[in-house]
Amino acid sequence: MVKLYFVLIIIFLSLSLLSDQIYGIEEINNEKNILIAKSTSLKEINFDGKWTFYTEWKQTSWNPIRSDENVVFHLRTAHQGNFIYVLIDVISDTTANIGADKATLCIDSKNNKNDFFDNDDYCFIVQLEERNFIDILLNQQDNFMIQGDLQSKSFEELEKIKVKEFVGIGTMSDKEDRYSKIPHASYEFKIPIELLGRSDNYGFYVNVFDASSDVVYSWPEDIKLESFNVPIPSLWGNLISPDKSLLEKSENKSVDFFVILLVIVLGISTVIFFIIFKRKKSSKAIK
Repeated sequence: MVKLYFVLIIIFLSLSLLSDQIYGIEEINNEKNILIAKSTSLKEINFDGKWTFYTEWKQTSWNPIRSDENVVFHLRTAHQGNFIYVLIDVISDTTANIGADKATLCIDSKNNKNDFFDNDDYCFIVQLEERNFIDILLNQQDNFMIQGDLQSKSFEELEKIKVKEFVGIGTMSDKEDRYSKIPHASYEFKIPIELLGRSDNYGFYVNVFDASSDVVYSWPEDIKLESFNVPIPSLWGNLISPDKSLLEKSENKSVDFFVILLVIVLGISTVIFFIIFKRKKSSKAIK
């Protein structure tokens, strides 16, 4: 009986550790892939453009993005319910250029790697801002979206669009930042999946523009731009949902995985206990 309980405990702990690894992606073999995690804590995020409290973005995938071997920004990605959440933490940009510094996140919903911007290509652009009480009260945000239209050949020709459900805020970080205590540009995105259409493999591109240095840093890292722009979708990487949970149409409202597992373990233990108890009772009756 003791051995059986020991085995059940080992199984429970092993499955718990396996589940935690979904949120602990520290490196990827393919330089063109970002693996996005499914999270359960993203509704707690305070959208103010920065890492606000210790656990805020902890339950997300992490990818440090480098230029010349130095980390220039940290990319955190996850999805929950009907939204994709992204944090771009630009530790290299320590000078605040309000309205000039910006972060761009692009998604190709069909991932067809075209050499032009078509209507399934979306770019979300967030500019650095200095938010005051009125901005917060009125939920004012310095952002916009651009969508391909099959007719425009270059990114500059595309029309800027405002999307109500899209949240994008950029501000300077503070002492709560996970990667650097030196204030630097930081950007938070909340993108409606309904706008894109669900997929487990999107085309994906990210860049940040440091206006004071007039430098653009990109992911994929092999994309080098001399000025702010967005390359054609055929050069973008991939945003992959390894467990295909991004295909789920709505947030899973079932009981948490660990609760289910615990119920199963307790149920098995209870059945075994009653079987042993019944056998002991029968033995005593025979005596």
